[in-house]
Amino acid sequence: MSYSKISIVTPSYNHARFIERTVRSVVGQRYPNLEYIVMDGGSSDNTVDILKPYEAHISHLTSARDGGQSDAIASGFERSTGEIMAWLNSDDMLAPGALDYVNWFFKNNPDVDFIYSHRLAVDADDKAIWYWLLPRHSSYLMSRWDLIPQETCFWRRSLWEKGGNVDRSFQFAMDYDLFVRYMKIGRFRRANRFLGAFRQHDSAKTSQLLATVGAREINRVWVDNGMKPHFFSPLLAHRFSKSVTWRGMRFALNGKVLPGCLSGIGYSYDRVWAGQLLGG
Repeated sequence: MSYSKISIVTPSYNHARFIERTVRSVVGQRYPNLEYIVMDGGSSDNTVDILKPYEAHISHLTSARDGGQSDAIASGFERSTGEIMAWLNSDDMLAPGALDYVNWFFKNNPDVDFIYSHRLAVDADDKAIWYWLLPRHSSYLMSRWDLIPQETCFWRRSLWEKGGNVDRSFQFAMDYDLFVRYMKIGRFRRANRFLGAFRQHDSAKTSQLLATVGAREINRVWVDNGMKPHFFSPLLAHRFSKSVTWRGMRFALNGKVLPGCLSGIGYSYDRVWAGQLLGG
């Protein structure tokens, strides 16, 4: 099999507690045509020291003050050259074998521009805590309700070239804005597996900003893309999000397994990686 170049950008700022596991989940893929770009915003903790042992596996590393997360991601993409693109935040992780699967998928599905998966969430100590089990992709639903798991997303460079870069003016919903723009021009597919793990912790932007900045920016995406809520929108949003979480609960309670996870909850994500993630 030939290996398309995959470019992954990791934006980082003062995430020394988590970033090594993020980096190990990328370089541990052992993918032979990887372009890994780390854009650190001038961290004042020991992030850069943690990254030093991995410099041989990082195609480009910048540590300097930037304009925030969106600016770091956009700048990283501007440096990238891969046929397939993604970004992975410095507290999230890829699942083992994710890049081999993504490469295989795009080669065997030339009509698809964008792929994502279900979501597995872990806590600050890498313990699996919940799942989202998503339905088949619907651009109508996913453009209106922000449930595409960003850490599992990969897309073709041609889509980025047509749909544009991350909008640097967003602080929270930069992924939602980007994906809504891409859904207008590209074909999406949800893979029936877990391509990564989302970390939920108290200092995460998702935890801190969703009710304030997040709500304003999500509304901005609706306005910018001509989407108008109707009378039943709150009910549809509630039912859609609850169905995703309920299916995830049943998945865990029934002890089911898909590639990229183990059975149930409470296990360490390092076990999914057969002990290779923490590095001893």
